[in-house]
Amino acid sequence: MKPSFNFIRFIPFLFWIILVYILLTLPGKDFGSVEVDIPNLDKLVHMGLFGGVVFWFGFAWINIDRTKTRRGTVIITIVACIYGIAMEYVQKYFTTRDFSYGDMVADSLGAIIAYFVIRAITKKYQLQRAKNSY
Repeated sequence: MKPSFNFIRFIPFLFWIILVYILLTLPGKDFGSVEVDIPNLDKLVHMGLFGGVVFWFGFAWINIDRTKTRRGTVIITIVACIYGIAMEYVQKYFTTRDFSYGDMVADSLGAIIAYFVIRAITKKYQLQRAKNSY
């Protein structure tokens, strides 16, 4: 018997989507002028933000239908990549933030890495369930 859909499982995902939107549309000056000397920190942040989109969706989806986890996470990975590209255009045309192809790549890379993390978690979970069913 597969678990039924439970909206509550998706609350972290929805919270994360909203957080990403807010962080990417805030004016850059709102982040202050603290000087952090970490190369490509901006790209790492973008990877984490869009990796989080896929991770939180995958985490909720695993609990609903483990047989369709791969399809669901592939779809959300593609959607997260498109969302990252779209947000760069939002920054370009509607905010005072910078437009960056590098950020688009980082957004997509973060989403893809999170896809593989979710796949690994799913496989481990399925192996554990199979072992416990004997």
